[in-house]
Amino acid sequence: MSKRFGVVFLLVAIIAAGCSSAPAVTPSPTVVPTPGAIAVNPPVEIVDFTLIGQDGEATTLSALRGKIVLMAFGYTHCPDVCPVTLARFKQVKDSLGNLSRDVAFVFVSVDGERDTPERLNEYLPMFDPSFIGLTGEQDNVRAVISQYGGDFNIKDAEGLRKNYTVDHTAASFLMDAEGRWVQTFEYNTAPDIIVNTIETVHNAAT
Repeated sequence: MSKRFGVVFLLVAIIAAGCSSAPAVTPSPTVVPTPGAIAVNPPVEIVDFTLIGQDGEATTLSALRGKIVLMAFGYTHCPDVCPVTLARFKQVKDSLGNLSRDVAFVFVSVDGERDTPERLNEYLPMFDPSFIGLTGEQDNVRAVISQYGGDFNIKDAEGLRKNYTVDHTAASFLMDAEGRWVQTFEYNTAPDIIVNTIETVHNAAT
């Protein structure tokens, strides 16, 4: 055997040995994310909370147990994000048809100073009379929104402004019928994506 042939034979043997000892690689499945929808996995158990409903009565999250809950945070003087979000909620509700009876659409105000129960009771029916409005003291609302990783900032200079804006989390949050946070929808998520997700959550529980 020539020296050159011996070297080639040795290289082939080494490569073959390396290939035979390497574990088989299984191609990963292609994951196509849904635009704007972020699954919470595993689902997060939301600590029950009490706020004031638009009827002036104390309302708890647990009172909605048995319903899927689609929740957003905002304020009634919001010039853009909040009315758009609530208009989308209306589209979602209409698209769900009879299934909407098993869904609670909840709007939590981060501006309890101006958003009294009476104000919510005037504002929300402009979108849908079945929408649930909640309000409360700033610390109580902050404790609620923080469970979803959200926050808000009231731009009121030491309480001197009558007309002020509020920076707040614009995402919406979906809870299953057991009160677990299962999905986050970024602002501008298409209504049909929200509808499909609600249908999936509902079907998984039946």
